[in-house]
Amino acid sequence: MRTSINLATAPFIPARRFLLTVGSLAVVALAATLFAGVEAVRTWQERTATAARVRELTAERGRLFAEQRRLQEELQAPALRQVLDRTQFFNGLVRRKNLSWTNLVLDLQERLPARVRILALSPSLRDDGRLQVEMQVGGESAQALIGFVQALEKSANFQEIALHSQDPTTRARADAVTAQLSVVYVEE
Repeated sequence: MRTSINLATAPFIPARRFLLTVGSLAVVALAATLFAGVEAVRTWQERTATAARVRELTAERGRLFAEQRRLQEELQAPALRQVLDRTQFFNGLVRRKNLSWTNLVLDLQERLPARVRILALSPSLRDDGRLQVEMQVGGESAQALIGFVQALEKSANFQEIALHSQDPTTRARADAVTAQLSVVYVEE
């Protein structure tokens, strides 16, 4: 017969499960630390590269501003100023020549209601290169003139329509009401 004798001074505690859990947690913590370290290095490299690119772009911007100032000073020279003024004058003449009076009159005629007539047309070239047309129109009634303005507003060729004045005529004339309009004509 065998008798087991326990000579231990403390009771047996199964530590294997504890050691496995702690070891697994240590491996996970080590992996998370390594991942965080790799991400920190990658972020630092990206930030360094971005900062270098920002410095390059700032230097390039300064160089471009200096070049722009130099070119503007060159353009302000009296000889070049004369050439620019002459060029703008000739470009204005070309734009005026390109105006098709036939198209302008046809576009106006298409939108002109019955009992409204155009009394005067005065085209001028604006600073932005677009054609501004000042016109005086007359009609039998204010409603007829309103119909003309509405027809102009519906057209893509006429923009920035402004009614400057509308005057009822007291004298015996064909036009009971006259109005001053300005429009910007855009030829398609």
